Amino acid sequence: MRHLALAALLSAQLLNANPLAEAEVEGQASVYYYRALDYAKKGDLGPAIADYSKAIELDPKFAPAYNARGIAYAKKGDPDRAIADFDKAIELDPKYTVAYFNRGLAYGNKADLDHAIADFGKAIELDPKFAPAYNARAWTYFKAAKAAQGLPDVEKSLQLLPDDPGALDTRGHIVEALGRREEAIADFRRALAKAPDLQGSKDALKRLGASP
Repeated sequence: MRHLALAALLSAQLLNANPLAEAEVEGQASVYYYRALDYAKKGDLGPAIADYSKAIELDPKFAPAYNARGIAYAKKGDPDRAIADFDKAIELDPKYTVAYFNRGLAYGNKADLDHAIADFGKAIELDPKFAPAYNARAWTYFKAAKAAQGLPDVEKSLQLLPDDPGALDTRGHIVEALGRREEAIADFRRALAKAPDLQGSKDALKRLGASP
């Protein structure tokens, strides 16, 4: 399935009526889509959502526009609308790895941990080298009081993406929950060496009575 071009098919009637219609709509939808991406990068989520919506109006099968609008809704604190958009992106492209990942994050923000874990699992199934999905599933297991189940995932994440501060922070929390204090301190310190503003690791070291 394509992630940036128009869907391969419009209606047969439209294609028969105008062979150039698909290319024309693709161009129009892409203009709004890429402008929305620019808005989103600047944090202008309202205009971004409006442009993603226009791209979707022009190309209702444009899966990346649904995914991107879902991200914008999630950033605005509206996980329900975000999930609806990720659902549509996945309906259009069942192998859309990042949409499963994003939906998992949205479910996690709603504390719907079982659905989050399932979506991260699907993202991993589709892309076994997708390090953020392993880390996200590990963190979700931790939040679900299943730290031991999360440890293999965060280890895999760090194998794929060594020294990632987010994964180091996750592993620190997990090994702390498992009673491995010194390992936790080492991970939190490594995380802060890579990302000095990582508040979770700062708080953890303070909680453990250790210096940064």
